[in-house]
Amino acid sequence: MADFDIRVDMAVAMLENGCAFTAAYSAGNNKQDDAAELGVYRNNWHMIRTYCEPFKGASAGEWFNRGQELHNDVQIATACQRQLWDALGPDQYFSLQRGGLGNMGAGSHYKEYVYRYLDFLNRDGGEHLKDGMATYWNVASM
Repeated sequence: MADFDIRVDMAVAMLENGCAFTAAYSAGNNKQDDAAELGVYRNNWHMIRTYCEPFKGASAGEWFNRGQELHNDVQIATACQRQLWDALGPDQYFSLQRGGLGNMGAGSHYKEYVYRYLDFLNRDGGEHLKDGMATYWNVASM
C-alpha cells in the first residue's frame, strides 16, 4: 500500500461509515477541540489543522466553525485525506487517526481492518471502482 490510490480512500470511508459515503454523524462525533472527528474519514481536528490546507494554523478551538466545510464536503475531506497520507505515511496516519496524540500505538488494529477492505476492493475485479461508489473519491487534491 505504498502508493496512494482511491481504494485507500474508499477503504477508510467504508470502515468509518459502512457504505454511506457521507459523514453520517454530527460534526465532532461527541468530541471537541483536537479530538473532534470530521468528514467522511473521521479524521481528528489535530491532524486536519496540522497537515491539511486550508486548515493549517487553525487553533484547537476552531474545530467547529472551520471544520464544517470539511465535514460536509467529501471532495474537501478527500483532498485533506490525501494530504494526511502524504505527510504521515501509512503507519503514522493509522496511529494518529485511530489513537490520536495520546495513544500512538492504537493504529495496528485499525490498519488491519482497512487492509481487509482494501483486499475486498482488490478482489472484486474493480467493480466498485467502476460504479457510483468510486465517483466520490475520484477528485483532485487541493
